[in-house]
Amino acid sequence: MKQITEDYCSFEIAKLLKEKGVDFIDCVTYYCEDKPKEVNYSFCGETNSTWEKRCCQAPTHQMTLKWLREVHDLHIIVYPWQADNEEKASHWCCTVYRAFAHLGNDVYTNETPKSYEEAVEAALKYTLENLI
Repeated sequence: MKQITEDYCSFEIAKLLKEKGVDFIDCVTYYCEDKPKEVNYSFCGETNSTWEKRCCQAPTHQMTLKWLREVHDLHIIVYPWQADNEEKASHWCCTVYRAFAHLGNDVYTNETPKSYEEAVEAALKYTLENLI
């Protein structure tokens, strides 16, 4: 049986969120610069604004996607792409759009990630660097 695990934003995305001033109240996980691939747990209620400079919250993909929807009206859709001559999806596509935008909905589309999680990371990185 395949083990299902929680998907956390990468350290790179977590740092971008901290730079944008995002504080996730219910986030109990964090990263530190000296071990950027290790998710740590703290139940003391720290947020990005209270963590020291070298640490930042490590939110899940879902927490971050919800924040983008609720605070910035930005929606990320990830879907598999299958070439005509292949039996299964060869890569994933992601699209970032604003709901009810007057000048067109699609903001960003990427068709290169090899996994769902890579597509989410790519869309989050683009969104945080270019749209917020």
